[in-house]
Amino acid sequence: MELVMGMPADELWLGIYVDCPEENRAYTLRGGVLRRHGRGARLEIDNGRRHLAEEGDEEEVDPEVDVAEHERPRLRRIARMLSQAGVIARLASPYVVFVPREGDTSTKGIRKGSGIVGAPQPGAERVAVYYEGAIYEQPELARLADRVFHAHGRLVANYPTVARMAVARTSLVEVGTFDPASLTITPIDTAAESALATWLGCGRLDPAELVRGGGAPR
Repeated sequence: MELVMGMPADELWLGIYVDCPEENRAYTLRGGVLRRHGRGARLEIDNGRRHLAEEGDEEEVDPEVDVAEHERPRLRRIARMLSQAGVIARLASPYVVFVPREGDTSTKGIRKGSGIVGAPQPGAERVAVYYEGAIYEQPELARLADRVFHAHGRLVANYPTVARMAVARTSLVEVGTFDPASLTITPIDTAAESALATWLGCGRLDPAELVRGGGAPR
């Protein structure tokens, strides 16, 4: 059993999965549902990259119903591996979400509650960030993830905008990452969640703020 963590764009057709050559199967988790795929000879090595073929059998499998009792712990373990791997993979995103460091004046031009995102280079003392403050209170920018999404779009396009600045890394606090595939923000830890809540002006962070939704969190 091996947890294979790769992003679909550069390595895997199915993204993150658990490879089980001992049973000629591979498992994925989609929408919280465990899926079992035929493996066999169709899992091939191509220039060092592994691919699951598109054709072949695929089925949903419920660890509590669809297998013998003695097999259930193993499938529960696979499901947990995949669930936790998704969080780990999102944290590996190069797109870092920031909030200004309290008391720093170099970021005073950024509206409170803005979505701030950058792609800092290891060891670099400065970082270019793009931000979106929804200054016109657009409903499609109601959530933090909505604002980060729009700022991220300008970042990857290197779009000329006044909503960009290069600042010292010490002027910002890294609080999480933005994953373009799932359109979600993943906080680093509980301290980061608290920092995000403070930046948004609320006592407790609403998880809905972390998922792009194009509408106000309920």
